[in-house]
Amino acid sequence: MRVITVEEHFHHPRAVARVLELAGLGPVVPDDGFADFLRNFMPDQDSAERLAGNRLAHMDRVGIDLQVVSHGANSPGNLAHPEAVELCRRVNNDLAQQISEHPTRFRGFATLPLYDPTAAADELKRCVNELGFVGTLIAGSCAGLFLDDERFDPILTAAETVDLPIYVHPGVPENPVSSAYYAGNWPAALHFMFSGPAFGWHAEAGIHILRLIFSGALDRHPNLKLLSGHWGEFVAGWLDRLDEAVGWTGHRLDRPVSAYYREQVWATPSGMYNQNQLNFIVAEIGAERIIYSEDFPYVIRDNVSEFVEQANLSDDQRHAIAHGNAEGIMPL
Repeated sequence: MRVITVEEHFHHPRAVARVLELAGLGPVVPDDGFADFLRNFMPDQDSAERLAGNRLAHMDRVGIDLQVVSHGANSPGNLAHPEAVELCRRVNNDLAQQISEHPTRFRGFATLPLYDPTAAADELKRCVNELGFVGTLIAGSCAGLFLDDERFDPILTAAETVDLPIYVHPGVPENPVSSAYYAGNWPAALHFMFSGPAFGWHAEAGIHILRLIFSGALDRHPNLKLLSGHWGEFVAGWLDRLDEAVGWTGHRLDRPVSAYYREQVWATPSGMYNQNQLNFIVAEIGAERIIYSEDFPYVIRDNVSEFVEQANLSDDQRHAIAHGNAEGIMPL
């Protein structure tokens, strides 16, 4: 059985260094143990920066036939600075070069400079038409703005035009949100994790999807395809409540919230290989709305193919999740 994973990341070291230089300090105030925590938390350099080497060996070992790769932490896509345009282009060119060395094993998601939505739309078209990429990944907000803001409409239009998905990935919460919601009487490492992969990222990524629904962006772009990781970033398990509660407000949408979700969003597990979560998401949105992912190199699992092969699924559902659903919306 072919296994395709779609939330897999790499780092462009020079772009990351420049983003860190331009972006300024984050909300986490380091304490005595924070530097050691970061050193242990971050992936090894070879896995993060190269598609060959450790990554390819891991794919062979755990049965992944194809990864769709996108830029990970400290992406220039969210950088609120004019230099983001050139940095994103450099990231995409480097990723395309690495993919060309193993064209049967990798595809790419474009990194887009949200700072300049027109340039971002042009870059998406270039990445698809010239580099062979199969969509884009957007990691959170830019200067506090999410994709529902109408200034980003050129990006949504471009994604609809090329008929390829936007992966709505978690991003770091804005500094005031992080400090107010996730800082407390605990170590800096816990602030970092609470605001990020433990909880905060996922709440914010779910909010991102809901803002696209509430704002009418999905009415303006009814053919837009969205991918949402970590079993739908809380939203996939909240659809009945959203339908009811939004109805109480009198805010009129063309469809129920759950209909937008079930018609325009695909959820991925992001390496959270849990049978109970899989059962629930299949029941809520259907196996035809699940696309497989591992979240390499941040999450590294030994049971990538084993989980989907042994899960409590029908054969049709198993093949749909492992590869068929991804092949249906992307040229893989």
